[in-house]
Amino acid sequence: MTHSHSLSKHPKELWILALTELCERFAFWGVGNLLVLYAIEYYHFPNDKATQIYGIFSGLAAFLPLIGGWVADRWNYQSPMLLGAIFNAIGCFILATGVHSFFYWSLGLIAFGYGIFTPSILTVLGFSYRHQPHLRESGFSIYYASINVGVFLALASLGTIAKLISWNLAFAVAGIVQTAGLIPLIWYLIRHKETYRSLRAFQKEVHAQKKSLTSVEKKRIWVIAMFCLVSILFWIAYNQAFSSMEIFAHDFMNKQVAGIEIPEGVFLSTESFFLILLAPLLSYLYARLQKKNQDPTPAKKTSYSLFAIAGSFLVMMIASFSIPAGAHSANVSSGSLVFAFFLMAIGEMLLAPIGLSMISRLSPSRYTALSVGIWYVCVGLAFFNGGMLASLMEKMGTLFNFFSIFVILTLVPAVFMWIFAKKLTKMSHFHLKLKDSLPHVER
Repeated sequence: MTHSHSLSKHPKELWILALTELCERFAFWGVGNLLVLYAIEYYHFPNDKATQIYGIFSGLAAFLPLIGGWVADRWNYQSPMLLGAIFNAIGCFILATGVHSFFYWSLGLIAFGYGIFTPSILTVLGFSYRHQPHLRESGFSIYYASINVGVFLALASLGTIAKLISWNLAFAVAGIVQTAGLIPLIWYLIRHKETYRSLRAFQKEVHAQKKSLTSVEKKRIWVIAMFCLVSILFWIAYNQAFSSMEIFAHDFMNKQVAGIEIPEGVFLSTESFFLILLAPLLSYLYARLQKKNQDPTPAKKTSYSLFAIAGSFLVMMIASFSIPAGAHSANVSSGSLVFAFFLMAIGEMLLAPIGLSMISRLSPSRYTALSVGIWYVCVGLAFFNGGMLASLMEKMGTLFNFFSIFVILTLVPAVFMWIFAKKLTKMSHFHLKLKDSLPHVER
């Protein structure tokens, strides 16, 4: 890595915010990504009901950032982060009681905490790159890796704890980790208070001006809308990783490795593991390509991401080809699922951090957190519909037919983004500097 793009060049806030996010995602996705297995094994829900619950939970969690972003843009970004982390921890501890009447209430608390936490921390992260816009995509990739360190550790550890000890202890551990995540957050608010005060001053000045949208801002909003719509199809497919593919791992996959049965959560954690490996490689690659002026545009990267996830479900189609209709078990090699997760990880790394970076860059400055919230609403719509589609797993004749849905669903927008990449890049006006669109506050 060149010196100009070394890790030391990134804002110091990146590492504190990344650690905070790691703890938050450990708790949130530790619950969310194991929710289908929990509902099936602990409450003995049928598969279709378990995937529907997951779809509603993940969809609600991704819809709430719209409200969280709207509130944060008008209030502040400090309080929602603190409150979101606290609600998340409380929800985990309530879920850990194992009381059926508390089940849906605890999920609601966790979803609410996620919804108000997420837009604020991403807005704060985006502001920390105000002096270094050339490092933004690289920094967001590093940040996204921290998210997946949390997800990987959660799935591997909580899945094992649930299998070997109890689900109650697993969720209690999730709550403890989220509580520990308050430490770096409070440290950030104390140690980097000058940066945060600059953000608050910027926030107040932007809302005081009440300017109408410029022509450039309107074009950029159209670009954001297009990326959001395309992302819905990506996330519908991605949702299957912890719904239908989770059931596939539970019912149809050989979980024996060297004669030892491995908990499903360990296999499910491989996607996050691959994300962790890919993040520094992609961060380095973006820096090198940018130096040579060859870095693909966000539209091109999004196209590549959709081709990658289409390949992931092509692997699942091949893996399920010999499973007859109506089968309730099989002995498919775990290598197929792991390879599918590898391709899915490539797709996620090319879409999620790039999309978040682009939105924080292109959105009108007075609507940054709200724009992040809209991005997550699209994720929410996708996760809800993905959960509903997953409930059709046993109604599509064969698993081969079922997984073919997601190949088609992602190939079509992949081709669309490839064709219109130049047009979308032109409308984005990436050549404009940050100072051309922001008021005169400390940057």
